[in-house]
Amino acid sequence: MNRQERRRLAKTTPPNSAALLAQGFNAQQQGNLAAAETLYRQVLQQEPAHFDATRLLGELLLTRGQLREAIALLNHLAAQHPRNFLAHYTLGNACRLAGQTDTAIACYQNALSLKPGFPGALHGLGLALRRAEREREAAASFRQAVAAEPNWAEAWKDLGLTLATLGEIPEAEAALKRAVTLQPGFGEAQRHLAAIRRDQATEAETAALMACAADPRLPPEEKIEILFTLGRQEDKAGHYAAAFKHFAAANALLRARQTQSGIHFDRARLTSDIDKLIAIFSPAFFAARTATGRSSEAPVFIAGMPRAGSTLFEQIAASHSQVFGAGECFGIGAAASRIGWAPSPAWTPESLRTEAETYLRTQQAKAGNAARIIDKMPDNIFQLGLIATLFPQARVIFCARDPRDTIISCFFQHFSQPLAYDTDLQDCAFRLREIERLTRHWQNVLPLCHMTLSYEALLADPQAESRDLISFLGLEWEPQCLDFHLSARAVRTASWAQVRQPLYQTAAGRWRNYEPHLKDLQL
Repeated sequence: MNRQERRRLAKTTPPNSAALLAQGFNAQQQGNLAAAETLYRQVLQQEPAHFDATRLLGELLLTRGQLREAIALLNHLAAQHPRNFLAHYTLGNACRLAGQTDTAIACYQNALSLKPGFPGALHGLGLALRRAEREREAAASFRQAVAAEPNWAEAWKDLGLTLATLGEIPEAEAALKRAVTLQPGFGEAQRHLAAIRRDQATEAETAALMACAADPRLPPEEKIEILFTLGRQEDKAGHYAAAFKHFAAANALLRARQTQSGIHFDRARLTSDIDKLIAIFSPAFFAARTATGRSSEAPVFIAGMPRAGSTLFEQIAASHSQVFGAGECFGIGAAASRIGWAPSPAWTPESLRTEAETYLRTQQAKAGNAARIIDKMPDNIFQLGLIATLFPQARVIFCARDPRDTIISCFFQHFSQPLAYDTDLQDCAFRLREIERLTRHWQNVLPLCHMTLSYEALLADPQAESRDLISFLGLEWEPQCLDFHLSARAVRTASWAQVRQPLYQTAAGRWRNYEPHLKDLQL
């Protein structure tokens, strides 16, 4: 609550209510949500229709993750105050966090129609547009936000990340540098900048980051980001012992926080799940199946371990005029959650056909008239039995990379969604072995056209391997596939920085720089 808002409240609110609101806001800022909620509800007991108490309570519920209650409360507020921009803005925040992206966009636009140039709504609109994969519109909204509020580090970070997704690297780097200049301890901005910048961090910049990491006041989430940033900077500088120390410290903190949240890697469950897949999806199973899904050659699935080259392979293929790269899609996982990942009573001809049509319709809405649509969700490796049933003419690309490089790359990457195994080298190695076991099974039994694409082979002979990839897709060769790094398509996965560069050899054999830490892994 800024000074202007305090003055407005003092003019429009009875003294007791104004005092309670101020106390509640201060308690919320200090993290005492229970006390803040009590104070806001006291105001609402006195004045049930109090605008600010309702809005602040809605924001508190959002902070706590009570999205359904927050949306109900804020929907009512917006209905009662249709001409108040803050009501629509706060409701937009709630809908965006709840994944109701289209509604959130409409709410932010309503807020901006009532108060043009409002920085908060411009930023929120940018976030919602980015979630809707409308990155160019999102970038425009973020640009308006930083024009209205030039010292807003968060908005500069989001502008930089969106521009990087679009491949506008120099502009993205400038935006991220602006963010960290404004807020040196901004870990996420520092990490993305370290990934994208072409120059080396200076000694002064590294020292400043070290000081940030050592500051006991730095929130744990920011410290994790700063440690990953330091690891990346030292790796780029060739200081491998220091780099590994930072990455290990970051992963130790991240693992501890995930454990507190109930997130952990269950080796026994992974082995059991793969045993079941191998037992169920046998040659006899596929021989006995009749076509029940959709006969379409459009779907192409890239599967395997993360950080094994899937984004690069997709980028090369998607540079072809007849290929659409859809990125990491959740459609197959959603279908599996509805009808099961293995045959069950829900696997009826009707349900399988419906799931296939739903998936394909969603993809084609984005892909237009593309002949091939690539879904590069690595964990579709677990769903290939279902995929073969849904799309008997689909193609599958298995990723192959030196396992030591894959493990190191997973351990050094701070994924946006927690994977659990990536925070420990032994867990990475265990999962990789199990994924390789499952891959060998699919290669032996899968009744789909499939190929294995090697990261190292691609680096050794880019043209031959790229031609083989396009040929496997059943398409004529197009030279621009070798200039994949110039593609204007949006790249939304963890490798967005790498695929904006020509192929470079340093990614192969990178593990040798960290060999002492890998000698005990069973590979």
